[in-house]
Amino acid sequence: MFEDIKQQFLDLIEKPLQQEGCDLVDIVLSRYRNNWTLRLFIFSDSVTTIDECARISRIVRDIIEGTTLFESGYTLEVSSPGLDRPLTTSRDFKHRVGETVRIEFVDPQVKEGTAEIVSATDREVQFKNGTGVFTVGLAEIEKATIVF
Repeated sequence: MFEDIKQQFLDLIEKPLQQEGCDLVDIVLSRYRNNWTLRLFIFSDSVTTIDECARISRIVRDIIEGTTLFESGYTLEVSSPGLDRPLTTSRDFKHRVGETVRIEFVDPQVKEGTAEIVSATDREVQFKNGTGVFTVGLAEIEKATIVF
């Protein structure tokens, strides 16, 4: 049931958000009794400020109000994914080009390391560290976190 509702919600808001210059990073839905909590994490073409989150919240609210999807009640929260959120998808890496990350690999034999994200495609990420530039398949990366 949750996955069906999440998919319906995603289908409703994904294109309008893209048209607004927003990339939807993640949606987290939870329900307590009849009230839903909808958490949206976004990257924006501009800096993801509080004002930008409020603007996107109004757009999403207007879309939801035109449906029966959450008519029993909902709370909507829109925010950026935050610097401490692990990078796991190509979209995450594309939005963080130029950032330095700590990389953990799927293969336990490969030692984790720190490098700057140079570029990212749907299948691989290019990094740069003290020894040079190297490319890693996205499937080989367990997770990466921003180094502060």
